[in-house]
Amino acid sequence: MVVPDHALPHISFRTPSHGTGTSGAGSSTGSMAGENPTTLHPAMHLSTITPPQPVEPHEMMTPDPNARYIHGDQVHQDCIPKENMVFATEEEGYAFYMQYARAAGFGSKKHKNKAMSRVYACSRQGSSEFYKEAEKRKRGKMSKRIGCMASVKLKLRGKEWFYERVELEHNHTLNPDPCEVKHMRSHKNKHPVMMDYVDGLQHSGVSPNATVNVLTELHGDYGHMLMNARDLENRRAANLRKEQVDDVKKLVTFFNECRAQNPKFYSDIDYDSEGVVKNIFWSHASCQANYAEFKDVVTFDTTYRSNFYRMPLGMFVGSNHHLQNVIFGFALVGDETEETFEWVFRTFQRCMEGKDPICILTDQDQAMANAIRRVFLETIHRLCRWHMLNKHTVELNKLYYLHKGLEEKLLTAVNHPLTPLEFENAWKEMVTEHGLQNDPTLRGLYEHRASWIAAYFKGIFCGTMTSTQRSESTNRMVKRYHVDKSTPLHMFARRMYQMLQRRKDDEGLETVYSQDPPDTKTNYHLEHQLGRIYTRAVFKKYQDAYFAATSFRTKNCSQHLSIPI
Repeated sequence: MVVPDHALPHISFRTPSHGTGTSGAGSSTGSMAGENPTTLHPAMHLSTITPPQPVEPHEMMTPDPNARYIHGDQVHQDCIPKENMVFATEEEGYAFYMQYARAAGFGSKKHKNKAMSRVYACSRQGSSEFYKEAEKRKRGKMSKRIGCMASVKLKLRGKEWFYERVELEHNHTLNPDPCEVKHMRSHKNKHPVMMDYVDGLQHSGVSPNATVNVLTELHGDYGHMLMNARDLENRRAANLRKEQVDDVKKLVTFFNECRAQNPKFYSDIDYDSEGVVKNIFWSHASCQANYAEFKDVVTFDTTYRSNFYRMPLGMFVGSNHHLQNVIFGFALVGDETEETFEWVFRTFQRCMEGKDPICILTDQDQAMANAIRRVFLETIHRLCRWHMLNKHTVELNKLYYLHKGLEEKLLTAVNHPLTPLEFENAWKEMVTEHGLQNDPTLRGLYEHRASWIAAYFKGIFCGTMTSTQRSESTNRMVKRYHVDKSTPLHMFARRMYQMLQRRKDDEGLETVYSQDPPDTKTNYHLEHQLGRIYTRAVFKKYQDAYFAATSFRTKNCSQHLSIPI
């Protein structure tokens, strides 16, 4: 029964007292401590409330289960299915109904497929029987199937197809807004050409946001794009699952393709006792050619999160005549033990026909050092300067704080001496001045001085390299632009090959630029001659060194001063 408004009783009540001392300062109406407690607080007033009004069923927003819905005026009359409409092929009849469903705002599906007829229905047709009554649901998402009867029956008559039955009414609301239609499974754009284009973008490492931006430009507006960001992520995940099937077999196939193109391609795969891949090494013909020219100094370092199996990546990196990074070989290793490093170094040695590098730069890893000592018998092992100092960052910062000027003296002693004797004198002067002869941090650095101080390597060519920075920068570039932690092995190898091609292209560009006449700064014949001999990058290094040399001033020394040689 509905009660009229005028019959509803009005209920008055007095708000409860807030107690004493709750009014604001300066208020003359509030009840303060020590005053008459019966004085009304400003919040105490007569209020009137009205109970909620009952609503008739026809006024409620809840959809009527008996209501029927049909397309709106946005659907052109020529696009509405009608009985006895004729189509040349079955595909045309299905495409016409799909076009109508998209314009009307509902999903569609192929419901029945018989020899002489087809039934296309609303996607909310039927009911879900996936879960039994007493069965616990695994997903909180409910089924959208509510028994909608909207459908068309396409039947074959002779050589043509026609709509024998058309039912346009739905038992649910329609969603003709393009921003809503794009989320319906049947209306997502799955055209093969578009899907191939999306796969190409994802295969090339284009980010999901960039892919969405590209597709938005193609469709003219984001609202018109019949695909959302979740669809792109699902597509990428499905492609990754497909790529990860028979990963090692695909990797071997790629290696065979490379060997067919150039017999100098080298690869080796190390398996454990159970036949599982443990270590992988490969080197392209161009890598071996670069090693033959620039094997004087090689850096080796490992990095993580570069592939799906989380195998650490190790690369043999050097420097060419343009002072660019060149890669001599790749290695994916199962662990970083001494045995693994020895396998990698011996495989690299076989690949390069027994020609060991003159000098190899690594970090302070004892397992790696032991493997180098056993494999590269004639190679000089040099430790990375940056790693040596960075390992003691905390201790050195404390010393820098306690001893003013120590940092400048330490870096000067490490970087500038030309001979071991000069370094020894500079180091002794530094520790004596600051009283740090027995400091364990400085003592540890000094004990390993012959392995990382530049003055002890003046007799060999290190290509201006004092750290594994070239390996680390190459590793960083690989992870930033080419691969990530979801990349399968065979895709990883392919992208490394693409990276080599780009590096070769950069080298070709620098070679062309180096043929231009050099920009000399003086009239000295030596500078002109070096400009013709050196590459552009090396000549720039010479000019910088020559300019820095002008900062020195000469003065007349005593004739009796003896200078040891």
